[in-house]
Amino acid sequence: MARVAIDLEETVEDPGLTDFSVAGSNASGDFRCADCGYGAVVQQVLPPCPMCQGTVWERREPRAAHSD
Repeated sequence: MARVAIDLEETVEDPGLTDFSVAGSNASGDFRCADCGYGAVVQQVLPPCPMCQGTVWERREPRAAHSD
């Protein structure tokens, strides 16, 4: 069986990639549960999703303000 080494510190610069975080991580901002889509605004630590108990969160970009 062959073994493959993976560099976990490698940074991928691709604007199409989504930034995911795991419950228990220190974070702040707007997040959506990757499993059910529940939205949460976090100030310190990402919790498990209160709707489905999912543990993976997707960071959401701030919405642009609309001017009329």
